[in-house]
Amino acid sequence: MNSVQGNSFANQTFIESSGFVPFRAPHARARVVLMTPRTPLRSIRQLLAAVLAATALATPTVLAATPADAAPTSTFAGTGSTGTAPSASVPTAPAVSAKTHIAELAAFSDLPRTVLDANLETTVDVNNAATASEQRAAIADNYDIDSDAIFTALGSRLYPAFKSAQKAGRLPKTTALLLGRGALVNGYVSTSAAKKHFHNPRPFEVAPDRIRRYDNARGDLYASVRGSGSYPSGHTAWGYAEAIVLAQLLPELGPQILARGAEYGRHRVVLGVHYPLDVIGGRILAQAAVAEALGDAGFAARVAEAARELRAALGTVDGRACGQGTVETGAARAAYRRDLSWDLPRVGGDTPARVPAGAIALLRAAHPGWSDEKLRDTLARTAAPGGAPLDVPGGWQRIDLLSAWIAR
Repeated sequence: MNSVQGNSFANQTFIESSGFVPFRAPHARARVVLMTPRTPLRSIRQLLAAVLAATALATPTVLAATPADAAPTSTFAGTGSTGTAPSASVPTAPAVSAKTHIAELAAFSDLPRTVLDANLETTVDVNNAATASEQRAAIADNYDIDSDAIFTALGSRLYPAFKSAQKAGRLPKTTALLLGRGALVNGYVSTSAAKKHFHNPRPFEVAPDRIRRYDNARGDLYASVRGSGSYPSGHTAWGYAEAIVLAQLLPELGPQILARGAEYGRHRVVLGVHYPLDVIGGRILAQAAVAEALGDAGFAARVAEAARELRAALGTVDGRACGQGTVETGAARAAYRRDLSWDLPRVGGDTPARVPAGAIALLRAAHPGWSDEKLRDTLARTAAPGGAPLDVPGGWQRIDLLSAWIAR
């Protein structure tokens, strides 16, 4: 597919729809630069980025390697990340070969033009309507992949407590599981093969005159991904995977953590580097990958160990302990469910939900006393309506993990 264009649909961002301003770690206040195709190059670094981008257009596509887009041996490190990579004494990613999950994502190839047109128009609307604070948050999330970006969902009290414990070396298991490019979860999450397979151009390449470019002084946000496939979103897959695993460690805060994962994915559309379908695809892949990981006894044991370690470091875990900056559960659910489909045109009718194999592993931490049958029934009962783009029988698009998390 060489282009995606068409009619318009407006979407508000997570912050606008819920009225919630998420707590974020302190960042150096870098000025947001609104970039256009005519923006002059002001530094050697930008010039080099432009040369590399031009080279990429004249040669076979080389995918930008990120932890979510590449194998566990990726050398990418998110500059500006606040996380700490595991030390030599901490176990790194297991020697697993991440599945491609192309089959779970294949419905993208059969989508009608009306959906692809709306996919672009929604991207343009969200990108153009982004507020200054949303731009800053999206830029920070772009560069903070592989960090503790999802942990900010813990709020103004528990997040600093986590940071303090990590800095003191009291969270080696949690760090090994979730932080740094050697994180154990990264061994299961890869979008590289899928990006090459679908090879869909990014919004800012398809519609360069309609997408506003937001960046900070680094200035390489767009050059670093030019020429690489957009579908599925690697950042989104990483964000959702991190959120799902972190929610296993702190199930009381599952709704807030899962909502942060969804927000992380939405920020890719704010920047105009991804479409809504890329974000949905990233969530699909993350769910399938984490379900597979939790089905591995060794990985599940690491999750249990990290949960005990993190809870011991944080003490009481509840809404009051979090302090400011945690989203209310109802608003979290609404935002999460909205981004299951992004209100794109439907391609089919509603049908009873068929829960994917292994999906109950994602929900067990929320309802530890429930039977497999009850967990499966809950996922089916809370699933989104059928017929949305990327929905296939027994697929992952309809799974509303947050609604199932709080179901009774």
